[in-house]
Amino acid sequence: MIVEEDVPFSVGELTAEWLSRRLRSSGLLHEGSVEKIELRTLGDQVGFNGEVVIVSPTYVALNVAESKTAPKSLVLKIPTASKNRILGQTMGLYEKEIRFYRDLQPIMNIRTPKHYCSALDIADDPDVILERLQGMNRLPIWVIRGIMALAGWIVTGNPRKYALLIEDLSEYRMGDQAKGCSDDDVKNIISTLAQMHAQFWDSKELAEMTWISPYAVVSRMMQMRYLQSVGRFVSEEGGNLTQDQRDMLNWLKANGIALTERFGEESATLLHGDCRLDNICFDDKANQVVVFDWQTMQAGPGAADLAYFISATLSEEDGEDRVNALIEYYLQALKRHGVTLNPKQLRWQYEAGMLLMLHRLLPAIYDGNMDLNAERGLPLMKAWLMRILKRLTPIDPQRLLEASIPR
Repeated sequence: MIVEEDVPFSVGELTAEWLSRRLRSSGLLHEGSVEKIELRTLGDQVGFNGEVVIVSPTYVALNVAESKTAPKSLVLKIPTASKNRILGQTMGLYEKEIRFYRDLQPIMNIRTPKHYCSALDIADDPDVILERLQGMNRLPIWVIRGIMALAGWIVTGNPRKYALLIEDLSEYRMGDQAKGCSDDDVKNIISTLAQMHAQFWDSKELAEMTWISPYAVVSRMMQMRYLQSVGRFVSEEGGNLTQDQRDMLNWLKANGIALTERFGEESATLLHGDCRLDNICFDDKANQVVVFDWQTMQAGPGAADLAYFISATLSEEDGEDRVNALIEYYLQALKRHGVTLNPKQLRWQYEAGMLLMLHRLLPAIYDGNMDLNAERGLPLMKAWLMRILKRLTPIDPQRLLEASIPR
């Protein structure tokens, strides 16, 4: 990846001069320049791994063409100063998102934000990061724990600089995980997911994108994080757990890696990886969904995104009848885009994906490696986790692991 020395470390280091240079290098400015900038910080709902601000430039000396194309406002994404940066940098999330906008976004068949420009001062190519993760995933968990502790120490002392400038979507109706959305919105999102999944389903293009991580590449790291955090969760919420839920939590202690790796053997497509309303907005005039925040994209079964979205969006009052209807809706949407999937196979993928949501979300809250906003982020995620546990009540995890999956 192309690297540059002149990259702001924080929002406070952003200047009009730097923005002028970046817009010129991207071909958006030629004669004109940015005279001054105004910044408006977005809230915690945007993401856990980066600061997000709306940048409104004031231009001078624009020619006629530039006056039509120079963006009136942009969104700047820059790594957060919190300890979330350690995980983001170690996992290569910032490089991955920049690579998405530079290489993959132009061919996407769904709406994503326009990419204006991006910069980073030092980079490990995502291919190299993936090779490291693959190598680490062969090691014992106790060794991985030591490597991650060392990586955290290195990142703390050597933070890298990343900046991504993309389309300002604030004119559209923003999704809000805490508030939920209408049934029409839910169906529109699921249709959009199916459209994207169908584009890359078992595709040659996806296979050639060796920088996109397979779902199971961090199976041992995720197990390590789960083992470090499940005890804290039980200590805090034990009084609210049924015996079946406790048994499921214990089952994952022994079988989390096996389930992750079996799930990862299913047909792969491009996954958003963080498919929730906070990362979605609605262009109501065009009746389109716009999907953003691509730091955690990966390759794996489409039902991973489906289970993620359903678990994050549906309320406790939404019963299995509605879940079944949405699974069928996704199945038919895939079919409209040329992908035929056995309904029983999709059901297995959905149930495995929901169980693996528990495996991945619990550590995000309880392993102590992320700063979560106490007013919104933390309560939201804790409620989300309890909804997942309730949705898993009818599922026998051992039978799920041992099942012969219909094709």
